[in-house]
Amino acid sequence: MSKPLNWYLRRHSLLYKIRFQLVSKNVSPMRIESFCYNSINPKKDIPLIYLQLNPSIFPQEKSNLNDFKKALKIAKWLRNQVKGGPGLGKSSETALLKMMNGEGGVCSDFSQVYNNFCVVNDIKVREWGLKIVSKDATTSGGHSFNEVYSNELQKWFIIDVAKSIYFYHLDSNVPLSVFELLDLKKENKEIQFFNFNKKITPDDQRIQNLYLISNSFPFLITNYCNKTYDYFLNKMAVFPESLIHGLVFLLGKSYAFEFPDNKHNTKIN
Repeated sequence: MSKPLNWYLRRHSLLYKIRFQLVSKNVSPMRIESFCYNSINPKKDIPLIYLQLNPSIFPQEKSNLNDFKKALKIAKWLRNQVKGGPGLGKSSETALLKMMNGEGGVCSDFSQVYNNFCVVNDIKVREWGLKIVSKDATTSGGHSFNEVYSNELQKWFIIDVAKSIYFYHLDSNVPLSVFELLDLKKENKEIQFFNFNKKITPDDQRIQNLYLISNSFPFLITNYCNKTYDYFLNKMAVFPESLIHGLVFLLGKSYAFEFPDNKHNTKIN
């Protein structure tokens, strides 16, 4: 039985591949290091629902928590509130509402929502994707995660909200950044992960296949203006998300997938 046109416009892999090629580019590592989501998404532009729900994450005074502990607390709360399900691809307000109501949520939805909670709590954050080349259909494709800056550690560190993990090498109190993880991979050094949420059981093999295989290539998602995408996703909600993203691209307001162009990484063609 053939699928309806609406399915092809929303889900066909060819549309994703075309979009991926259009927005992907190689950039210098210095550009990567200087970017954070907060710089183009000020707190005043974050939907009100995030401010309304934030006291549920921090019911008591949070001033005694450092960036690292706050980042873990937000991630743990969010993951425990959402059972997950189909991908949403909605505006940040709608995505959060649907996730809280048990109507779905995949890794990219978690990353999108987590970005905004970090902004609300004055934590520098950015979002990464993984492009994975594999013959294994369950792994091939990609994954989304975040990287947060810790003022007390004076470094960025990976945090995977959907899987409730961060990575470390020798000391679990010093989590790894994306570049540190890539360097250790190239040197064939041991990389471990820490599960910071007892309610979530990590799939060791899945994590290995996503992050630690040689054909896993991270890219930073830049120029994602939450206010812009929320506007178009809400105003044009009756249209497939692929068409909305295409329009934003044609208007020159699209996000970009930026692959660090050096010994660490390379863009996938």
